[in-house]
Amino acid sequence: MNLQQLHILDAIVHSDSLQQAAQKLHKTQPALSMALKKLQQDCGFALLDRSQYRLQLTPAGQRFYLQAQQVLQQSHQLKSLARYLSTGAEPSLRLAFDEAVNLSEYLPVIAAAQQAYPQTELQLSCDYRLKALEKLQAQQADLAISPWNDVFIGLGDFESVAVGRFELVCVASPELLSRLDAPLTQHTQLASLPQLVADSDALSFDAGALLPLQSPHRVKVNNSLCMKQALLAHLGWGMVARYQVRAELESGRLMQLHPTEFPRFIGGEVHLVRHRHVLPGPVADSIWQQLATGT
Repeated sequence: MNLQQLHILDAIVHSDSLQQAAQKLHKTQPALSMALKKLQQDCGFALLDRSQYRLQLTPAGQRFYLQAQQVLQQSHQLKSLARYLSTGAEPSLRLAFDEAVNLSEYLPVIAAAQQAYPQTELQLSCDYRLKALEKLQAQQADLAISPWNDVFIGLGDFESVAVGRFELVCVASPELLSRLDAPLTQHTQLASLPQLVADSDALSFDAGALLPLQSPHRVKVNNSLCMKQALLAHLGWGMVARYQVRAELESGRLMQLHPTEFPRFIGGEVHLVRHRHVLPGPVADSIWQQLATGT
């Protein structure tokens, strides 16, 4: 059996007679009869009941036709996909986000691209502490949205554009701080408390080195959700994106640390990044243009 036979069966089911089906398909009635006979021979059972005034599917024919409809629908989708891909649109697009970036600020642009190019499969990943850039460097991502420093230019043949800002704050729970002998005023007091640090060696960059103090008591975490839960469980103090703990800071479940000689926050630009010499497809280019221009 073949797709043409299934199309003929579909036309017959949706017609009042073989003659009407033949007219729809621009074929002769004998040609349809021959195609139907051949299909029934291939199946080994009768598809249509000819005892009534109008052709009806047999019980076995009804089950066969239900499956045939799925095959015809898949064939239509495959043809549509082939036409789409022939225009040069990407079959898939990999976007890597750093967890320090507030994803919700960029999702509307991605949703617009999804509606404009529905056949392109979007693959989104959220990665901890510069893993998104490492994925881009290893060509495991097509676009990355990540905290940016000019030194990263030397890590890969990158092209980037500023699309926002990020802010990391050092926080701890009141319960953890209550273990100190005195109220927290000097950053050296934190050395007596466990520190939560990112377990990430992406791009050989140690985010913990940004702080003026490293506690000898460390707990490593491999993502921001684990970091936040560990903070709330009083396992240590650590650095986290402000947007991720805004509600907890407002409720008092977590407190931002302000000892002397300690940064109030660590922040900078968020960049959209791609390989300089890789020609982007229309979906990647659409996202780039919208985020770069803010339109």
